Amino acid sequence: MYSSSVEARVSLNKRLVYSFLVFEMIEGERVRMRSFELSDLDEIMKHWNNMELRNLVGSADRGPVARSEEEEWIRNTWKQRQERKAFTFAIETTADNRLIGGTGLFNIDWTSRSAMVGISIYNPEYWGKGYGQESTNLILGFAFRNLNLNRVELETFDFNKRAQKCYLNVGFKEVGRRRKACLIDGQYHDDIIMDILKDEWLAKSKKKQP
Repeated sequence: MYSSSVEARVSLNKRLVYSFLVFEMIEGERVRMRSFELSDLDEIMKHWNNMELRNLVGSADRGPVARSEEEEWIRNTWKQRQERKAFTFAIETTADNRLIGGTGLFNIDWTSRSAMVGISIYNPEYWGKGYGQESTNLILGFAFRNLNLNRVELETFDFNKRAQKCYLNVGFKEVGRRRKACLIDGQYHDDIIMDILKDEWLAKSKKKQP
């Protein structure tokens, strides 16, 4: 009994240290990735019901989102992280600690070492300025170096040229598309599937080093 109790406390301490290192210290030049907190709700609600943003992420058909729903979503990200089902990050600027978006890994297959990634910059002031690309690189580093994943996949719509350019710059490749699979703002659009492998990302990252 004593041994099991000690082991449980050691395991808990390891998880706490891991959580602190991972979710407080993933930082790039202009963005930092951390856990979502309930204090983020005000900033999230300023932007999340913006129709242009909701079309970009394909959720406009769900209607407006209530503050209580977003609070539940944040709490669920904590639970999923503890269960290692998904890892969701808030994206904030390093300059002024301003929340500007979110990103996450989900549908994780621990046997095949693969996952889906999603990213959204909520605040339009930060669109097209490289914040999404830096955030994508950071979460890929977490996926490949910390979680030892081998493949990461994403989906984007054919009309979202800004996102496609970002993903191609990071190293993603188009591997397929679902033709006219999604109805967005009254028109059918292709759902583009892209992926990147660990060795591809590592090779690209090494080229960027001085």
